[in-house]
Amino acid sequence: MWRDRATGGPAARWKWGLAGVGLLVLWTVVGATWFLRTYLGPVTWDQVLFHLQNGGLDYADPRMLWRGFRCLMAVLVLTGLSLCAVRRCVHLPRVAMWAVWAALSLGAVVSVQATVHDPCEPDPEGADYLATYYVDPAEQHWQRPAQAPAQLPDVLVVFVESLDEEYVHPSHPDAPLLPHLTQLRDDLQTLGSLRNLSGASWTMGGIFTALCGLPLQPVGLMSRNTLEYSTRFFPGGRCLTDVMAGLGWDVSFYGGASLKFAGKGQFLKDHSVARRFGREEWRRIAPGVEVEGWGVLDAGLVELAWADMQRPRPRNAPRLSLLLTVDTHGPMGTLDPGCTLRRDDVPPEDVMRSALRCADKAVDSLVRRFVAERNGRPKVVWVMGDHLNPEPLLGDADLAPDFDGRSVFHALARYDANGQPLPMIDQHREFTHVDVLPTLAEAIGLSWQPAAHQLGLGRSLLATPAQPTLAERDGLALMNGRLSCRSPRFQRLWLRGA
Repeated sequence: MWRDRATGGPAARWKWGLAGVGLLVLWTVVGATWFLRTYLGPVTWDQVLFHLQNGGLDYADPRMLWRGFRCLMAVLVLTGLSLCAVRRCVHLPRVAMWAVWAALSLGAVVSVQATVHDPCEPDPEGADYLATYYVDPAEQHWQRPAQAPAQLPDVLVVFVESLDEEYVHPSHPDAPLLPHLTQLRDDLQTLGSLRNLSGASWTMGGIFTALCGLPLQPVGLMSRNTLEYSTRFFPGGRCLTDVMAGLGWDVSFYGGASLKFAGKGQFLKDHSVARRFGREEWRRIAPGVEVEGWGVLDAGLVELAWADMQRPRPRNAPRLSLLLTVDTHGPMGTLDPGCTLRRDDVPPEDVMRSALRCADKAVDSLVRRFVAERNGRPKVVWVMGDHLNPEPLLGDADLAPDFDGRSVFHALARYDANGQPLPMIDQHREFTHVDVLPTLAEAIGLSWQPAAHQLGLGRSLLATPAQPTLAERDGLALMNGRLSCRSPRFQRLWLRGA
């Protein structure tokens, strides 16, 4: 009798409607966190909130969107089955019903805790770690090399998607995963171990931190200014692209993925990158270019970028060229038709190996052409991973044991106007993405005062005598924990340009 009343009247319909909403919320939490954990690995709250705020998920790899759609369908099916089961169980004691709800709620909490973590470790005295050590590039007096514009260096910075230092140490050295980049790394300058901060643990975070000298944080969430914040990208801060554009460099960005993803195009636009190319731009320029996965794959991307880099120079301006690859994006990489002619013959477990080899070949080709160009200019090359994947995208069978902790692949080289490499500095440092900004600025030949060798939170690894990085001085764990907390100074930097 109670069951009939409970399922028939308006009050009952409201009750079951609310029950359905509650079950949908719980299963959505479980499904979403399972999806993140399975395909992306453990993530931070900053990473989740940043992507939700800046959007662009509809421009992601269609394979990932299809997986997300299937996960959503599973959530809806489980919600329906759960609601049906609960309705059939109304005759159970109230305690048993509450136990069912509690079990599902506990499962959602456990799934969230297994997927999303907050590395913030606040200062016991409440100090803002970022504000304590931040050197604002906008407050420095800049000088470029004394040469005429026609003799200033061209600069190439390549961000290779998720490129882990472990990939140049395969378990079988006679079968290298990155044969060209391994040789390039041996030929060029490596500065030690480039560690990954939480605020640099995704593509936009890694690029932003390297170019701007501080980890990326989501801004304006849960406030009436959220929309305004999301339509601007660090407007009050100054990054390397701003500095170099102000000193006369022509700055370009070449990426295979859409500029609309995760605020990338807004960041580049707001920070003096005059020429910006992503998936949509390439399709307009070269309608026949093959687009797959995240966008234009590396073999085609390098050719398109190199063609644009050969354009005439207005005012003999030097160039800063930034390139971001896509082939090796997780969770399994993408087969590139520019490298793999018979893709049907590649088993699923070999896709990531093939993606690594194609990115390796494409990046090496671009770097060697750039260095070989005889235009009377010095040249600076920095190749690095944009960030680390939470776990290596290959198993232990492919990689040698890592005894020194995971680090991001990087290599730096400087050449004189005749194409001869400049002397290297023999050192093994521990540093993070924030140290890329001052190190790259000095490698280009820039100087600044009053905080020489320091920019953002970074310390130049080329300074003599050497200055300890924050990772060396305080330890990586403490530095990362402090910088993972909300920073009022970061908020003010963003607000300053609004």
